Amino acid sequence: MRLYRSQVPRIAEDIINTFSLDGDIVVEAPYKEEAERDVRAIMEEYLRTESKVVQETRELMERRQITYDQFGKVKSGIADNWSHKTGDDGIRYIVSQILEMFMISNNVEEVFGDDRNMRKTLMRIYRKHLVEEADLDREVRSRLKNLRPGSEKWDIEYKRVMDDVRRKRGLTG
Repeated sequence: MRLYRSQVPRIAEDIINTFSLDGDIVVEAPYKEEAERDVRAIMEEYLRTESKVVQETRELMERRQITYDQFGKVKSGIADNWSHKTGDDGIRYIVSQILEMFMISNNVEEVFGDDRNMRKTLMRIYRKHLVEEADLDREVRSRLKNLRPGSEKWDIEYKRVMDDVRRKRGLTG
């Protein structure tokens, strides 16, 4: 699963609303927007680091002339070097950061929820909002049937079609 920048505001709002309605946290009305900003800041910092890892991956692949089909493997190695969690581990990291933020934020007046139950709720919220990258990959590959994977033309077209699919699903911007 992957977090897209365009999803961050909706997810932050959903998190604060869900926990407030469930009575797990108390956020006074004047501080609701600030509490959402706190949650957004955690996700945006994660995305900034993710972006740096992706950029370093691309640079390394270009220097070593590695084909795009090896992107995940190369990125995983670089993410390990940065101690940056990806995939479900990345989401679990964000969830832990959000729970910690609830405890120290001046915008969250009180926390009543059980840590374990709140963690499960956060994971459920993320699974509802996040996009499965494998689904995007399958859709892109289905559109590129006439090209040979790993070829230079395939790499170029794969990126172009992936960008198009993401744009149509509202995952950019």
